[in-house]
Amino acid sequence: MDIKGLIIRVAIIGAAVWLVRFGWNRIGDDPAMLFIYVIVLAVVAGVAMVKWVLPWIGDAASTAMLSSGEEVRPDESMKAAAKVAQGDYEGAIAEYEKSLRENPKQAFAVGEMAKICNEKLGDAQRALSVLNQHLAATQWSEDDAAFLRFRIVDIHVDTLKDFEKARELLQQVIAEFPNTRHSANAHHKMNEVEQAQFKAIQEQRLKSAGSGTA
Repeated sequence: MDIKGLIIRVAIIGAAVWLVRFGWNRIGDDPAMLFIYVIVLAVVAGVAMVKWVLPWIGDAASTAMLSSGEEVRPDESMKAAAKVAQGDYEGAIAEYEKSLRENPKQAFAVGEMAKICNEKLGDAQRALSVLNQHLAATQWSEDDAAFLRFRIVDIHVDTLKDFEKARELLQQVIAEFPNTRHSANAHHKMNEVEQAQFKAIQEQRLKSAGSGTA
């Protein structure tokens, strides 16, 4: 602990208390002076809070954490995010795999691995393999299982443009989670699939028409 710093802080607090009492006694019953005194006091208190009190609290909290004897380790998801930022996509996948070996029930980690495979590496089939393997290998909660299934649907719709497969998978979600919000989301997603398919058909027709007139 910084004894010198503590003594200085205590001395400052003591001086501030003395000034407050001194000023209050000098004001008396003058309303105008009282108003000015309160404004000045509020400003000084705000400055003191920002400059000394908050850093003091922060230092105390940091000291308590560092002196607890508990080792602080970076989370694997943070390491993976750092590797993605560096362009090391395989390294990021390896970090997520390491985390999943320790705790397989991490739907977010599985979803991020699939996202990296699909969006960063351009390998939709590998992304689907990651999702399907982990979906089958672990006993997921209802929410996590639905989350992973919807990620599979997204790849079929957005990347592969396999709308029939997407509808088939959504029907499975509706059947597996009846009368739940997941079923309702699947019905809503079904409409989005129809719209995406219609848009894809229109774009293909425009492309064909353009190539025919060229």
